[in-house]
Amino acid sequence: MNMFGSIQISAPIFHTIKTYQKVFLRRDIVAGLTVAAVAIPQAMAYAQLAGVNLTAGLYATMVAMLAFAVISASRYVIMGPDAAMAALAGSAVLPLAAGDQNKAIALVAVLSIFIGIASVGAVFARVSFLADFLSRPILLGYMAGLAVVVIASQLPKLFGISAPPSSNILGVLGTVLGNVSDINWYTFFIAVCTLCIGFVFTKWFKKFPVSLLLLVVGTFISWLFAFSTYDVAVVGILPSGLPVPNIPAISPADLQNLVIPAIAMMLIAYANTIATARTFAQKKRTRVNPDQELMGLGVSNIASGIWGGLPVSGSGVRTAVNYQAGAKTQIAQIFAAVTIGLVLVLFSSSLQYLPLAVLGVIIIIAVLPLFNYKELKSIWYAWRSEAVLAVITMIGVAILGVYQGLLLALFLAILNIIRKSAFPNDAVLGLTASGSVRDMHRPPKTHEIPGLKIYRFDAPLYFGNANQFRRRVLQLIRESDATVKWFLWDAETITGFDSTSGQMLLELIKELKARNITFAISRMKGSIRTIVHHTDQLDRALQRSPHFVSMGEAIAAFEQSQKISEQKQDKYKDDSLDKSVVSSKKIMSKSVK
Repeated sequence: MNMFGSIQISAPIFHTIKTYQKVFLRRDIVAGLTVAAVAIPQAMAYAQLAGVNLTAGLYATMVAMLAFAVISASRYVIMGPDAAMAALAGSAVLPLAAGDQNKAIALVAVLSIFIGIASVGAVFARVSFLADFLSRPILLGYMAGLAVVVIASQLPKLFGISAPPSSNILGVLGTVLGNVSDINWYTFFIAVCTLCIGFVFTKWFKKFPVSLLLLVVGTFISWLFAFSTYDVAVVGILPSGLPVPNIPAISPADLQNLVIPAIAMMLIAYANTIATARTFAQKKRTRVNPDQELMGLGVSNIASGIWGGLPVSGSGVRTAVNYQAGAKTQIAQIFAAVTIGLVLVLFSSSLQYLPLAVLGVIIIIAVLPLFNYKELKSIWYAWRSEAVLAVITMIGVAILGVYQGLLLALFLAILNIIRKSAFPNDAVLGLTASGSVRDMHRPPKTHEIPGLKIYRFDAPLYFGNANQFRRRVLQLIRESDATVKWFLWDAETITGFDSTSGQMLLELIKELKARNITFAISRMKGSIRTIVHHTDQLDRALQRSPHFVSMGEAIAAFEQSQKISEQKQDKYKDDSLDKSVVSSKKIMSKSVK
């Protein structure tokens, strides 16, 4: 259906069902079962990370996958809780809940609904582009810092220590070090064994659902040896059955406190979801409709919240599993949701024996891929400033907390954008042997034309960099080995122009004229010329400056002007010489007389 003009939102599942082929069924069933095997332990772990009942993670996974399968056009993206959303939800909700488990569950559900409303609103307000300001380096640093925080937050479980929730690594480490005497060595031994098994299977059996193995084996051994009798903390009794829709009631003050976290989480969730969708769409050479995916994200979060679940986003890990398992359509996600529903009905009571230490290990293994060292390394070599921004973001999230670190990252990103626009790349241009005009600091070898300085400024001109443009022009003239007679501005890269820049150019032209330097312009865009024509003083000043449509024409005009100047100088010398000869003859004549 066509909603609000050019915004195209539909329910692609109906087209999928209409065109579904029998040969797809087996692949979709296998992919759905495989995804469920990975999603079930992760969903429980993320619910525990958010500080709510473990079944909330399963509810969110099941409901969100059903909703997203209906709205999303992507065949592979799997919707559900992930480490980032769970950690952010916990940071926003746990301080408000103040230890009240029921209130925490209600707050998380409302937070999910708010994220969904923000996502749907972003579609129709056409502000989804804001997620693009979360650049890839910021997301890399943010995810790495989040992984550090999440891993640190699991340390008390691995040591069997009771600890209040903390959103930064220093608080967690302080708690652990301050309670060394309370370590439960049975819990620690279980955690070490589980970690070793997890790392071995992760390294040597990459396609095996390691989390499911740890969940099943850990639960069975805990039941067999009665771990709870050794003071090993276990999950405890879980509610069984399928969730029912419910709108939780919370105070207006708490609602107000969830608005900003919801908007921030919406941007992060959308950035992750659209990046995942585009990655796997490229593999099949298909295109992604960002509005459609953002709507799917919104509907999935609203549904998750109404059915008592966590905030959700596109999961890169589960999407990769779905793709590798050979999924053909969105129906695979529906089969995964049905599998999770069966687990809730049939097996939820068995999960009460699962040790919290094993759940902590599952979380640690799940967040390790958030350390994308290889990509960060490649960015370091190509874009050093962005890699530094990623590292600062990681440290900020780890030390300050997840929200404070995110705000720091956004602030630094804005500063980086301002720095780049205020001090953009520029180039002094010269001639190559073939006669083309190139940057003199890059191959092939170039040379300057004596008396002509050619300059390119690779950014829109505005109040933030106008003075930098002027300083660079005067600096190049001052440091030139030869006397500059023409300053040629290659304006092709100028895509913007404001009043401050206009005033700067007017003063610069006057200053160069006072130094007997001609200010010439080449390849100025029509849109910029239109702006200039509406400014009286600058228009008159530029009209008196030479304008050229190509660099070759500008260089030829300069060379011609130099020939004319030289001819005038020669004529002046000849005239001066003739006058000198005549004057000498007159003097000699007078002397003879």
